[in-house]
Amino acid sequence: MKRIAFLSFVICHLSFSSVAAQTDTLVINEPRKVTIVSNDSLQRVIVNGRRGDSDFVYQNTIRLVDGNYESNVSISRDHWELIPSLPVGRSWSTDDDGTYHFDHRNEITAHLGIGFTAPTKADSRLDFSTFKSWEFFANIIQWDHAMDRRWRDKFSLGLGIDWRNYRITDDMLFTKNMEGNVTVDRYPLEFEPKFSRIKVFSLTATLRYEHDFGYGFAIGFGPVVNFNTYASIKTRYKFLGEKQKRIEKNIRQRPITIDWMLNMRIADFPFYVKYSNDDVLKDGGVKFRSLSFGLYL
Repeated sequence: MKRIAFLSFVICHLSFSSVAAQTDTLVINEPRKVTIVSNDSLQRVIVNGRRGDSDFVYQNTIRLVDGNYESNVSISRDHWELIPSLPVGRSWSTDDDGTYHFDHRNEITAHLGIGFTAPTKADSRLDFSTFKSWEFFANIIQWDHAMDRRWRDKFSLGLGIDWRNYRITDDMLFTKNMEGNVTVDRYPLEFEPKFSRIKVFSLTATLRYEHDFGYGFAIGFGPVVNFNTYASIKTRYKFLGEKQKRIEKNIRQRPITIDWMLNMRIADFPFYVKYSNDDVLKDGGVKFRSLSFGLYL
């Protein structure tokens, strides 16, 4: 009986409030779970998940304490997106209950990747320094197409740029021989080695499929075509106590290579792995293939 009286009080109060003040209406489309907790002095509604955001949480708590009405509402913040997105081709649609909302299946986004390179299938003379060899890439513009309204499955097509370097720090250095091919040699005895590295700059085209399982877990996979437009060797060392630098260009990199990229999000932590079956340099140069991994934002 007390519970019925309490609910009646809540309904009457809400009805009065809706007349006395113009309150906002919150519409939550496609919630994952709705929980209602009630007793003689409390009514709580908890909504977990919504369309496109499995981590969304809405809570509305109404209490009756010593004849006084107390209300508390909390809404989880939207995800803080480092990379902006722009909906494309938005249109009005309606749910089964007649609620109007914007629905879109396409977005324009941009993405960044920061990681390390760890070459494989390398010439036996090479000892790469993985955590001193960096990769930076950016999908400057990416078109995302959702296969469903909840954005669980999507295809992406992106255009961007990529910088990769492959560094060795022992007593060996990269150099270009008379034929223009890259080889390795030892520093002269009077040189104090610092590092020698190969850098490759590429224009990229990416095609990827991604599935979002919810609960902060998603996985994507697809090819990245690299148009390798520039590559060089940089070697730093000391000679007679003075810092020296030598740069060699036109090192006969392969003009086109393909990476296979796997990106994952686990507990909303995003990372990637990329691997190429192609040698970085043309035949005649030292042999190694590109493997990289890091953060994908």
